[in-house]
Amino acid sequence: MKFEDIKTVSVLGAGIMGHGIAQSFLMGGYPVRLYDIKDAILDGARAHITQNMELFSRNGLIRQEDIAPSLERLSTTTDLSDAVKGCQFITEAAPENLDLKQSIFASVEEACQEDAIIASNTSSLTLAQIGVRVQAKERLVTTHWFNPPHIVPTVEVVRSDWTSDETFNVTHDLLLKIRKLPIKINKEIPGFLINRIQMAMVREILDLYEQGIASPEDIDKAVKGSIGFRLASIGPLLTIDLGGLKLWLKVCENLFPLISNSKEPPGVLTRLAEKGHDGIKSGKGFYDYTNEFSKETLDETIRRRDREFLNRLKDLYWESL
Repeated sequence: MKFEDIKTVSVLGAGIMGHGIAQSFLMGGYPVRLYDIKDAILDGARAHITQNMELFSRNGLIRQEDIAPSLERLSTTTDLSDAVKGCQFITEAAPENLDLKQSIFASVEEACQEDAIIASNTSSLTLAQIGVRVQAKERLVTTHWFNPPHIVPTVEVVRSDWTSDETFNVTHDLLLKIRKLPIKINKEIPGFLINRIQMAMVREILDLYEQGIASPEDIDKAVKGSIGFRLASIGPLLTIDLGGLKLWLKVCENLFPLISNSKEPPGVLTRLAEKGHDGIKSGKGFYDYTNEFSKETLDETIRRRDREFLNRLKDLYWESL
């Protein structure tokens, strides 16, 4: 598949990730076929895409007059074969269930054109697992988007041992065209790049929390106002260069022996989960949402998050993408 041959995109799964991925391709100028198992899910996805495009417009990222033509490029279906037939780039955004993804990939290969690129939005599984029933494995690739996918610029493009250079490069270029920030991951490893970095940080954060070093509120404020503030503009390796390699070497020597190197899931996370706590979904996690957050407060928190993310996207990335 050549880059210039991609005319229509298919997105399989219209949930939180799927409808955001579909929106990104719509705003990039591509017709999108969005698939899910129920019309109600697809209707909800269309409504979310419309609302999100209005938010982009209010923040000056797209023109109001471009919203209607973008939405006209969106078609929805509950028929998987119809969703992929005649599409040149197919993204699976189903739940993180190996059997489900394997079944979808096998069905997609039967129904799609023989040179179509088939991508998975998996965050923890590998193409070696997902694509085991696919015959033409050279056209498989992982595109790991981050929530909310229509706003967060980075997408990890991960190749397996099977993925051809053409598939890898065309996928990268396609994401560039729709104003994303694709990162080439040259070797498929569990967690890819960003989740491994994130898990290393989470391990230490939860260890510090369990030691009683700081409250959840202060831990979140500390990271947002220091590491998060800085890394939004400069990456970790440039940060080391600017600070000086000798200084960072000394800090590593002093702290590496002291930070958590546990190979087990953090005890505090295990205990909370065993009690049935699941964060916002259950009303309690590190924060008590039943007392501290009403539905209106939660909705406003999400809206404020998206406004802040969009401002950051506009200031740091949009003009250069």
